[in-house]
Amino acid sequence: LPQTRDQKRRHIVGTLDANGFNWLVWAVASSGFFTDSYNLFATNVVLPALAYVYWHEENSGGGNERIINVLTLTGSILGQLLFGFLADKYGRTRLYGIELVIVICSTIGVATSSNGFEGTMSIIAAISCYRFFMGVGIGAEYPLSAVITAEWAPTQSRVRMMASVFIFQPIGQVMAQLVSVWVLLALNNKYDFADSTNVAYCKRIIDIHWRWVAGVGAIPALIAIVFRWMITDPGRFTLDVQDQGKQALHDTHSLYPFPAGSEEEGHELQPSPAMTAMTDEMSSVRHANQEDPLPKQFSRQDIRQYFITEGNWRYLAGTSLCWFLLDVAFYGLGINNPRTIAKLWTTHRTEYQDEDVPIWVSDPTSMRRPDDFPPIYRVLMTNAKQSILTIGIGALVGSAIFIKIAPYTPRKTFLVWSFLGLGVLLAITGGTFFRAFQTDLHALSIVFYALCQLFFNLGPNTLTFIIPAEIFPTRYRCTCHGISAASGKLGSVVVQAVLPRITIGGGAAFRAANSDALGWVLVIFAFVMASGAAFAWAWIPELQRPRPLPSKTLEELAEGVRGAEMRGEVVGFRKKVRRLWWVART
Repeated sequence: LPQTRDQKRRHIVGTLDANGFNWLVWAVASSGFFTDSYNLFATNVVLPALAYVYWHEENSGGGNERIINVLTLTGSILGQLLFGFLADKYGRTRLYGIELVIVICSTIGVATSSNGFEGTMSIIAAISCYRFFMGVGIGAEYPLSAVITAEWAPTQSRVRMMASVFIFQPIGQVMAQLVSVWVLLALNNKYDFADSTNVAYCKRIIDIHWRWVAGVGAIPALIAIVFRWMITDPGRFTLDVQDQGKQALHDTHSLYPFPAGSEEEGHELQPSPAMTAMTDEMSSVRHANQEDPLPKQFSRQDIRQYFITEGNWRYLAGTSLCWFLLDVAFYGLGINNPRTIAKLWTTHRTEYQDEDVPIWVSDPTSMRRPDDFPPIYRVLMTNAKQSILTIGIGALVGSAIFIKIAPYTPRKTFLVWSFLGLGVLLAITGGTFFRAFQTDLHALSIVFYALCQLFFNLGPNTLTFIIPAEIFPTRYRCTCHGISAASGKLGSVVVQAVLPRITIGGGAAFRAANSDALGWVLVIFAFVMASGAAFAWAWIPELQRPRPLPSKTLEELAEGVRGAEMRGEVVGFRKKVRRLWWVART
């Protein structure tokens, strides 16, 4: 059996790499990620229904919706930062499941919120509070699921396993809309209210509807908890952070049995070629005793050494800024979006002013008179159909394509070019919207908007989730992923707080019924994506070797900027520009 820490590390990586795609790890991580996606994006279903029942006359200002969404996303920031740190400090699986308990309890709280007896309570305050804690649980899932998948995955299956976890984000989005449709059909079968505009009668029915949609989110969380008992901390963490080599080997072989021809049959298990190559490359510059004490995790000296002295702050800045910029556009278009999507589908102007249109009416052109609102059943059904066709299908296809092409695609280069490509597509979509808005050409806007959703998940949205779980050392991997993810959610908070308040395109508010400001927003987001490409180009390292593009091991990537530069890579804006200048001159 391996004796030194380095031998144990090589043995663990070799054991993982002797196997393939691990379906148990995938099921553990994806079940929780599906739960979080469903609960996060169910807001697009729940908020219009809540508005219909509890603030029926409120116009398009949307103050209550904005409060609930911002608090949910703020809770996510807290969860990502807190659980990322705690997972590095105390262990991945020690916390894995706590976040689901938080989600379950807060989901039940949301589904049972009320105004009390004759207004003795505030349902807005109750839901806002529960959604904040739900956000904490949702945020915690990001670093935990990503890092556990990365650390348990064989090197050459890592990107496909992580992408297969992330596809449950669009699946959760679509499922929230489908559950809404199924509940509406069931309630209509019982109450026959599809064409009813009797507000007093429909309010009670819709109050049942949104509680079912919200409450269903607790079911997959309960299932996911069962899976959480099936795995232990990854051997990498147990060895490189807790320094428990024997336990690390035991845990690794509890999930990955000895393959034929290994120690079980008297032969030494060989690590992957990538791991061997990394060791050979670094052996000429590293001669320290393998049994030297591990770096003191989270000590001021170690943090300064790794992030400042060795220059690895660039990696963290790169992943954080890319995720921040991505989520400015992604959540700017993806949260509280029924009215945004409805703009793409309208074929004519509305005669009514914004103060005449309640917030729950997604398409103002469906109103015949200021006081003659469309049936809420039709509104929610239309919201679901438009969301699935405009966003859900494109996002699912994008994620599925990425899973297929991921092993054959240089991830860093693809991130840069997908940012740029998405920027171009957003600009084209914005220009198309100007021409097609409220005309019979609206189908063009729908198609281009759906393509944008496809490219979000084909490139930046998936890669910003994957890369932070790969490029940092084990002792800071969850923390750095949490910081990167929290930066993304900070972008989403900023855009949710600012976007409804801005006036562009002739002074019209973004959500105003006859405003074409969405086109300007899409063009602005195009430039945001272009800036994301610049940060990815400068501060994200290469994650694969030259063709046929085998992935580097986590241990190789954990060497940071110094290791990358010793392999001939250039990291940083100034160094990148100097190299471009030198190449141009020669």
